[in-house]
Amino acid sequence: MSPFVIMSASLGYATESIFGFGGSIVTFLLLSQNLPAKEAVSLLPVFAIAGSLFITLSDYKSVLWKVTGKAMLFIMPGVIIGSLFIGYVPERIFKFFVLAIILIYGVNLVTGREPVIPDRWKKPLYFFGGFIIGATSIGVFLIPVIGPEFGGQRSYRASFGLLWLVSAATRIPLYMANGILSSEGVQSAMIAVPFLLVAILIGYYIHRLIPEAHYKRYVGLAIILTSCANLVTIFL
Repeated sequence: MSPFVIMSASLGYATESIFGFGGSIVTFLLLSQNLPAKEAVSLLPVFAIAGSLFITLSDYKSVLWKVTGKAMLFIMPGVIIGSLFIGYVPERIFKFFVLAIILIYGVNLVTGREPVIPDRWKKPLYFFGGFIIGATSIGVFLIPVIGPEFGGQRSYRASFGLLWLVSAATRIPLYMANGILSSEGVQSAMIAVPFLLVAILIGYYIHRLIPEAHYKRYVGLAIILTSCANLVTIFL
């Protein structure tokens, strides 16, 4: 399984390094081709610890620390509750739910439609987005809510890196406590980390070459195609 995990994590976090988001989504879509959805989700925070730390440190001066810290006050309680909730959902329903929300998010990226979130809804949506991260290791609901607060491409990428790092460090012990993540899973994921870091370094240089106006559409198209392929496998 290790070569498959290495390839999936490397491609996923090269995407994360290039665009500032999408690493967990792409990695999950690849891993779930051969692994149960819950097992695939359980590996994501292990990758995120290494990948997000590298991304944050590589451009830490661009992190919007105050904005990110305030948002975490509402996001992290949701992450904790979602991480405990994941064990109660049947596997097939869980996979369908994750793929459906990823597909919707991919369509949103391709169309370029940015939802307008009233200020009064942001804190409740921070909590809800944190819950989705805890339950699925996917930040698709949180990205359009907090993303506009992060400004330009570099601060967007670096600030999300910090957010994913803290949430991943929280999810790992909770996933292990509820039996979703095993010690064998952690070991398998750790084998992929050196390859993942090389992929992130390559992605960092590619990141500087891609026009900001296009990068979301590229990720969105890849997400749509892979989500559709995964959804088909559920019903075969």
